[in-house]
Amino acid sequence: MRTISAASLIAAIFCTAAFAGESPPVIRDKTLVAWVSPANLTQKGGSVLTIQENETFDAAVLGERAAGRWMAGSDFFRRTQNENEQAACAPETADAKTLLQIAIAYKGNQVSIYRNGDPYATYTIREAQSFGKAAFVLLGLRYLGEMGEVGFFAGAVEDARIYDVALDARQIAALKPRKLSDPKPLAWWHFQDGKPDDAMKRFPFSRLAGNARITDGRLLLDGNGYLCAATDRKLLSGGDNNEALVDNAVQTMFYKPRSKQTGNMWDTWLFHHGGTHYLYCLAKSRGQWDNISLATAPDGVHWTEQGRILGKGEGVTWMGTGSTWQSPAFAKDGKFFMNFSEWRGPRQTIFFAASNDLVHWQRLGNECEFVQDERWYEKNGRWDCIWTIPRPGGGLYGYWTATPKAVTGGRFGFGETLDGVTWKALEPPKVEGVAGGEGEVGAVEKIGQRYYMMFGIGGIMVALVADSPQGPFKAAKRNYRLLTGHTYFSRFFPMPDGVLVNHHSIARNGQVYFGTLKSTVLDADGTLRLAWWKGNEKMKAGPLEVRPPAAGAGNDARIAMLQTPLDVNKGVILEGSLALPETPDQPRRGLYIECGNDGGAAILVNAAGAAELGTMRADGSGFKAEKRVDREMAFGKPAAFRLLLKQSLLEFYLDDVLIECFSLPQNATGRVGCIGTDAVRPMSAWTCAQ
Repeated sequence: MRTISAASLIAAIFCTAAFAGESPPVIRDKTLVAWVSPANLTQKGGSVLTIQENETFDAAVLGERAAGRWMAGSDFFRRTQNENEQAACAPETADAKTLLQIAIAYKGNQVSIYRNGDPYATYTIREAQSFGKAAFVLLGLRYLGEMGEVGFFAGAVEDARIYDVALDARQIAALKPRKLSDPKPLAWWHFQDGKPDDAMKRFPFSRLAGNARITDGRLLLDGNGYLCAATDRKLLSGGDNNEALVDNAVQTMFYKPRSKQTGNMWDTWLFHHGGTHYLYCLAKSRGQWDNISLATAPDGVHWTEQGRILGKGEGVTWMGTGSTWQSPAFAKDGKFFMNFSEWRGPRQTIFFAASNDLVHWQRLGNECEFVQDERWYEKNGRWDCIWTIPRPGGGLYGYWTATPKAVTGGRFGFGETLDGVTWKALEPPKVEGVAGGEGEVGAVEKIGQRYYMMFGIGGIMVALVADSPQGPFKAAKRNYRLLTGHTYFSRFFPMPDGVLVNHHSIARNGQVYFGTLKSTVLDADGTLRLAWWKGNEKMKAGPLEVRPPAAGAGNDARIAMLQTPLDVNKGVILEGSLALPETPDQPRRGLYIECGNDGGAAILVNAAGAAELGTMRADGSGFKAEKRVDREMAFGKPAAFRLLLKQSLLEFYLDDVLIECFSLPQNATGRVGCIGTDAVRPMSAWTCAQ
């Protein structure tokens, strides 16, 4: 069983002191004390102060079993009063401006709760809980473990402390916030220095999570953040069979969140500011999509996981994806905005969050909720994921996934905002030449003189084009199918040197990864294609030896294997030239990637540059095409190729144009072969940094 499941923690704030003694003593009798100001009295089950080890915990909780009542929270209520006993306790009356003290003393089999030094409840339990060397402390969260993050508290904490003795009523009444007591606390958070550190150094490694922040000597909690502190750095960064709260390892090719509190990701989007690339993703740690998480990179290549930044609200079935933009009044307010959707009952609507640093996000109130305009849109239809572009005259235009009424001829939502968060829906643009049912807006950008939309339909991303923001949007005449399976939900990523594209890549086991960034290129006819981004050269950590097939090995119908296996666990980039067949009747040429003892996958390219990707036996027979791709362009003779390969994922480029992404049936072994031996040369390879 894991001590702490993975991370939603954002600020990696470690104090420098280490616990100096031997193995810390077991904590049995104890007292939890906190001075707090609840933000509201309707919150249910949020903890001001928790001590936890493995899946067991004791906590000071508000309103979990009986509304507005304090209780001693515990795993499966093993050390907690029942509902009737709690209902007999006095309801809390303090408002957000009132500071009150809550204390819980555990002495043998007796639990005593005090409010402002006065007895609140006393009862007997079957057995007390001990906490040992793997214990950690949460401020603002009831539980963090196998079931995820449970029980956020909303309010402010001025002082929190833990004693390793059970204080009596007189001692508790004598305590003063921000003043050291006798006996001394085992652990103490007073926040006067603006840090999340335990002043007693009993839990010397601390981090802030989500929206938690320290301002004016108080820990501020909005119901979507907390502080976590531990005795051992390993409990925060992984090790000894404890899964990392945040995995600080840098990843390059095919980034994936590794923390369980993020879970498996889905849609991604990026924002660039101040030299940092911010990668956001919709993800699910359990069941439905329940969070938005973050990774950052200085260069768009070397990604460091930061963890969860937003979680779904109370009563929400699941979250939907979003995007991030700068406030139209950024020069004055310095704000960034993010939109996301939430399903509440039968309806999906859009909500917003704000940030000053793109890392810590504050959910905006329900007054900013953006709902369907029933003049043009179905009331209970899709309403998800606004993508913005500048609006002439100020403000922003937005496009989003929606269900327009059939009479409009539209396929998605369209609207405008002047301030970035107050949105007005407009009549949806008409869409022409797009078959299929309901689709999803990936992104829209003006590239050159036209407006390009990446639209998701039937599990693929297609290109739509318009001459004005209001449309009509028409299916692209060429290269309509931008990405066709094993990938999804491409988004634009405007950068100072051009518009990039990001998307996710899906392994056959259902795990989702961040595909490498792509450039956008337009030909003379305005056809949009995705291409190799020069910034990806930074993935190359060092050259690898590539020994070509032995002389005379193979022919146009067989596979000739490279004599050197490649390191595909970290990721490898293989480059070379590919002479396409001269005529349509000649055998196709390409690459073979071994995935098992008796087979693998092949990329076969014909004389026109159209490719098929699929499975193939080790002897070159039995090819079964799974994907057919025609980028509808002429390639060089020979064409330069790039193969990106990591475990079970690959990307293949010709003349720097993306042919396709592909998921292998199994992880690659590292053995790569040439199909049409004399056509595939010369070759160079590089391993990727991790």
